[in-house]
Amino acid sequence: MAMSFLRLEHIVKTYPGTDRPSVADFTLDVERGEFISLLGPSGCGKTTTLRMIAGLIEPTAGHICLDGKELTRTPVHQRGMGLVFQNYALFPHLDVAQNVAFGLEMRRVPKADVKRRVAEALELVQLGHLSGRRIKQLSGGQQQRVALARALVVEPSVLLLDEPLSNLDAKLRDTMRDEIRSIQQKLGITTVFVTHDQDEALATSDRIVVMSEGNIEQVGTPEQIYEHPSNQFVANFIGRVNLFDAEVRHTANGVAAVDVAGLGQMQAADDLGRPGQVTVLVRPHRLRINEAGRDDAHGTVESVVYVGDSIEYSVRVGTKAVAVQSVAGRHGRLERGTPVRLSWETSDALVLK
Repeated sequence: MAMSFLRLEHIVKTYPGTDRPSVADFTLDVERGEFISLLGPSGCGKTTTLRMIAGLIEPTAGHICLDGKELTRTPVHQRGMGLVFQNYALFPHLDVAQNVAFGLEMRRVPKADVKRRVAEALELVQLGHLSGRRIKQLSGGQQQRVALARALVVEPSVLLLDEPLSNLDAKLRDTMRDEIRSIQQKLGITTVFVTHDQDEALATSDRIVVMSEGNIEQVGTPEQIYEHPSNQFVANFIGRVNLFDAEVRHTANGVAAVDVAGLGQMQAADDLGRPGQVTVLVRPHRLRINEAGRDDAHGTVESVVYVGDSIEYSVRVGTKAVAVQSVAGRHGRLERGTPVRLSWETSDALVLK
């Protein structure tokens, strides 16, 4: 079996005076050139994990290896990693080029090489024309590019990104997200990206590590995480979701016949293969909504929100509010108070443990 490029083996971090570890028994293999996102809510341990990889925090237990070499107790400056902080940590008294050159100068790189590598790094992030500008004269997006160039100019073995987009407005965040992914693919650099934003993780990652309370909930490709969440926490955290109480009557060939509360007999994809009480997951945009007569309606439209490309409905089914997203203009618009039936394709619903 080939050895992974970056390996975290049974990593634990417990701070003095705390009842539970911030990171608990974290094991992960990252391949060379892979883009990995650590995704989870605030306090789940993702930034602590990143800082242990960087060497800014020492693990309580476990091992960190890079390209087959133990790094667990290696000082930050000897790890050969590039780190971009959430607040960028730029030097306001230096201009753009001087900020980018700082790491090279600390490594005593010859001046001619420093000048060349700084110019190359600034061109990579499209800031070559601003090399002499002061940091306070830059926009947020430009400062983020400077921080990225400073991390890349030292030619790190691993690029570590700690929520670098969180201080940007929504449109610029999307632009920079795409640029980071493009640069990462162009350089083929192994990258670990910390975010609490599911869209960022889905759009950039080769694989996503979903974390909760210091533990790994699931590791997989964006498609695996979104289409086949391992449990209700992952299902709720990744995208919008409806969760229905149901009972499996029988299952065969990966399809379960289920009695769904408020909807009756339905079918859903089933990897568990056992009868009993379960939860059925259906994304709002996978639900079909049709006007119905009072006698055969599943529920009633409670609210209608037009958001441009789609119409978002809230449908009252018994005591449950069900979210439905429909393409605007495709089937007309249903109004509040309309009795409706809900349905789905078998492959669009998933039985969860």
